[in-house]
Amino acid sequence: MGERVVFGVVGDVHAHMAHLEAACAALEAEGPLAAVLLVGDLGDAHLGHARLRTPRKDALWLESVARVLERARALGASVRYVPGNHDLPTLPDEPRFAGNLDGRVESLAGVRVAGFGGAGPGFFGFPYEWSDAQARARGIPACDLILAHAPPRGTSLDLLWDRRRHVGSAFLRERLESHAGAFACGHIHESGGVELVGRAACVNAGGLGAPRGAPQVGLLALEDGRWRAEHLDLALGARRVVVGPPVAAGGPP
Repeated sequence: MGERVVFGVVGDVHAHMAHLEAACAALEAEGPLAAVLLVGDLGDAHLGHARLRTPRKDALWLESVARVLERARALGASVRYVPGNHDLPTLPDEPRFAGNLDGRVESLAGVRVAGFGGAGPGFFGFPYEWSDAQARARGIPACDLILAHAPPRGTSLDLLWDRRRHVGSAFLRERLESHAGAFACGHIHESGGVELVGRAACVNAGGLGAPRGAPQVGLLALEDGRWRAEHLDLALGARRVVVGPPVAAGGPP
């Protein structure tokens, strides 16, 4: 039995501290974590619409983000995150906002994690949005685990509440077709779950905050050369799992 490396994945918190508390308790029960990964939309959603921003609202939003990150750090593991579409693309260079992985690759417990924040391809007036063409121009470098906010298009991870409309990113779907590793996302609150996309073990951690928020959390574990993606519905006590094909940690993207 090889070493098991486990990443906790926390969905769109939107400053819903009660659901975040439940998610953190579930992660504590899973045992030692290599890191806690937050998929974005961290702060109070009521403060996040671009055209309604004011300096006072920005300050309140930043305080809500700081509270979320502080609770995640209390788990005792490294915390990394990407901003979501409701979040500001950049946060202050202060210790309380440390861990922003957007546009960077970092090795965590020997796993190369690449961050890709914001959401697309739709534009709804939130602070951090992009088209698929813009996302392709940014690109995602070689890595073992992609931490994104948006889900890949045409999967169970990007379905709206009616379970008919797919609203994810075509770029991310294309990127996953050549990604032999793991993938974490959120954005579509009601599509928490797991799926194999190509060779990638993927989890949408689901939304904690409104709308359609619920106590839930995700896990990505690398053991014996395989990625395992899990989604835990904490209200129902249900766990969904997919296991990817064999890959080499630190191998090709």
